[in-house]
Amino acid sequence: MNSPLVTAVVLAGGKTKPDLLALTGVSNRALLQIEGETMLARVVHALQESAWVEKVYVVGDVTPPDGCGSLPDTGDFVENVLQATSLVADEQYLLYATADTPFLTSQAVADFVSRALRSGAEMCYPIIPLELCAQRFPNMPRTALSLREGTFTGGNLLLIRAGVVRRQADLLRRAFSARKSVWALAKILGASIILRVVLAKLVSPKLLSVEHIKRRVEQLMGATAQEIVTDYVEIGVDIDRAEHLKVLVESGYRVGQP
Repeated sequence: MNSPLVTAVVLAGGKTKPDLLALTGVSNRALLQIEGETMLARVVHALQESAWVEKVYVVGDVTPPDGCGSLPDTGDFVENVLQATSLVADEQYLLYATADTPFLTSQAVADFVSRALRSGAEMCYPIIPLELCAQRFPNMPRTALSLREGTFTGGNLLLIRAGVVRRQADLLRRAFSARKSVWALAKILGASIILRVVLAKLVSPKLLSVEHIKRRVEQLMGATAQEIVTDYVEIGVDIDRAEHLKVLVESGYRVGQP
């Protein structure tokens, strides 16, 4: 293995949404059990067994699985992301993962990290063809975007140099605060990319490409970026709403409390 091992950070501070809480009684969705094991434990095991992860840290007010470090939940998603950058030097990579991705596998992690490191980019993110999601997890709701290259959904991993996260702390705070406002997001993203998104939806997906989005991400973050198109659908299956849970139950999965 010629590339360095990376430090993984599992974000497990999210509180369960009311609809999911009513169904499960679990206040932190990371502790929801799928097939007899918490989602958090399933994610951690996938990271630990991938052969590309040197150390795993769990961010959240939960007991971390064996072999993991622990960071407290600050009560703010962006601050949880930022505090992890103190773990490594600026030039080193952090692999962020969410704790609600119970079907993540070591093979999926290894494929993503190895390809991302080979790209040489300072930040890498997975995108998954939507038709593969429908084949592997039929009826599972997904947010997707139709582009010139196809229709894709995002994954729940991010490989990024720690220094990039630190430098763009203010941008991350503004983006997170604006996430529920189209106009606030438009101010951050810029009129050009927003116009392309609208035209792609109304006229033709050919008016928006992966390259358009990547260039804008690079401009905003001041860093090189690379999308990783992956067939590992499990990277993108997160369980954070009641409708997600119902699909799992209807598909025969055992779901319960710790």
